[in-house]
Amino acid sequence: MKRFTSIMLLVMVMLSGSMIRAQHFTNYTSATSGLPSNNVTGVAVDANNHKWFGTQAGVAMFNDTTWITYTTANGLINNYINCITVDVNNNIWVGTDFGISKFDGAQWTSFSMANGLINNTVNYIAGAPDGSVWIGTGEGASNFDGTTWKNYTTTEGLPGNMISYVAAGTNGNIWLGTFLGGLSKFNGTAFTNFTKADSLPDNNIMCIAMGANNTKWIGTFYGVGVFDSQDKWIATYRAKDGMFNNFVQDIAMDSKGTMWLANYDIYTMDPGLSKKTTSGWRTFSIPDGLLNGPLKRIAVDKTDKIWIATGAGVSKLTDAAEGLGDLSTIHVNIYPNPATTEIHVDGLSEPGQVTINAVTGMEVASQSISRGSNTISLRNMQPGLYIIRCTAGPGVYSGKLIIR
Repeated sequence: MKRFTSIMLLVMVMLSGSMIRAQHFTNYTSATSGLPSNNVTGVAVDANNHKWFGTQAGVAMFNDTTWITYTTANGLINNYINCITVDVNNNIWVGTDFGISKFDGAQWTSFSMANGLINNTVNYIAGAPDGSVWIGTGEGASNFDGTTWKNYTTTEGLPGNMISYVAAGTNGNIWLGTFLGGLSKFNGTAFTNFTKADSLPDNNIMCIAMGANNTKWIGTFYGVGVFDSQDKWIATYRAKDGMFNNFVQDIAMDSKGTMWLANYDIYTMDPGLSKKTTSGWRTFSIPDGLLNGPLKRIAVDKTDKIWIATGAGVSKLTDAAEGLGDLSTIHVNIYPNPATTEIHVDGLSEPGQVTINAVTGMEVASQSISRGSNTISLRNMQPGLYIIRCTAGPGVYSGKLIIR
């Protein structure tokens, strides 16, 4: 009784803090999901909120319930995917060392140097607002509008031909990152180049993201540089400012304007996720539940979940709202609560998944559940406050669970 009283006092203190966040990771590997490989090289979210993953063994699509895998047997040009993106028409594009493939929802179509691509070694693909795609390769950049190819190299004004990243900005501008050469903006006519002389943290550009108020976030191997709407440098962030480390592999913005950065130090092999808000930085790493592998790319889905492609599988971070209040878009009955050795999850109209996380974010249990009645064992869990989450199709329930 004394121990339970202490637990309840702790719960009351925790619930009284309005700044507590219920953030937690859910991890997917080839052993636990439909990923064809744990070496996940890219992630993209389509208009239907389906998640697409490029791996070294093909492409995987996940609609939060079902996994579908695509390989050369389905029409891919090669199974080792370097990058993946979704264009404005909801086509899926993947880049490989042998060219690119496009999936229109029914079939794959492939393109290579034989069709007009400047080089078959593709590092990144980005969709432009006009429906065309930009392809960054080891020998320059290509633009393809579905009919016509236009190729660009240092001859046309690029600062280097080894293109590492491409992003579509406002007013039709295309931003291209290079290895060694810095950053370039193409306005449809000419290139404007930026280097360390323009306050870039480093000339090796790893990623580019459009932030709030038309800012540009440029990730490098030595921090991130931020440029304003007039393309002037306004800030540099590094580990000393609150980032997990200085190696910025990818950046994405959620619907609230929060910037998310994937950090992976290639020397120490240390992965971490950094979150930049107006109030400062927060970081997440392996002890929080992040997979222990090279972080490669990140994407934000339609419900602000963060999907992280790693060399050990996929991590999903659910960044819940302030406080620990319940959230429910489906009918589910969870009892007893408080609980001791088990709980029952009843009332779902379709199969789903239950995950239980500590308030630190660490996942402590996960189990598939069926329609009707389900029993979840709690025998290996310590007394305390947890977050229980049920998903079934597009529906979700998230709430508090007390174990005594």
